[in-house]
Amino acid sequence: MAKSVEASGKTIEQALQKALKELEAKPEEVDIEILPEAHKGLFGLFGPKTVSIRVSLRDRTGGNNNIELIKNIIDRVLTLMGAEYKLSTEEMPDTTFVNINTPGLDGLLIGRRGETLSSIQHVVNRIFTSKTGQHSKITVDVGGYVKRKHRLLVEKARRVADRVKKTGREADFEPLKASDRRIIHLAISELTDVTTYTIGDGLLRKVVVTPKMTEIGNAALEDEEDNE
Repeated sequence: MAKSVEASGKTIEQALQKALKELEAKPEEVDIEILPEAHKGLFGLFGPKTVSIRVSLRDRTGGNNNIELIKNIIDRVLTLMGAEYKLSTEEMPDTTFVNINTPGLDGLLIGRRGETLSSIQHVVNRIFTSKTGQHSKITVDVGGYVKRKHRLLVEKARRVADRVKKTGREADFEPLKASDRRIIHLAISELTDVTTYTIGDGLLRKVVVTPKMTEIGNAALEDEEDNE
């Protein structure tokens, strides 16, 4: 089993540096899992919020084999769909990133709001885990769609954060799927004057950006709602 450690910091980068130092590893040699709950100070209300992550060493002897396995899995999936394609891979700190380019079929593989692409990624990850027993994250992109969407979400998050800082008033996003909400939470976690929380249920869950001065009130409100 791969060696792993947990670390915390005010930002993901700060926590990652602590973990890398303990593991004596480089970013490209590890997998990163962001733990679901941020830790706060006394009683969960006071003190600075921190981000916690679990960092695991990758199998340094099996990395190339994993890439070949991922390529084979994607080949099987796309062959069943009748798609011709070109494939490129990139090892990133928290994922193996795979980009697919197809002649004229990118839109078909992406689907409405990326739903087909999300399904392809889910299938690839499930098959990989079933064959290896590893839970390394694999991100599947088509024609750069995921990277473009990530960039646009980060830019929008920063614009909303600037507006909240200037007005002192909360602002919310439209309902988003979990992976998109995570991008916004992470983008704003790097800022000093604003923070985020999530409201709604199921498909209606959305991110709210709020000035940090109201964080205590928001935490108390969420606790009351949980107890209703």
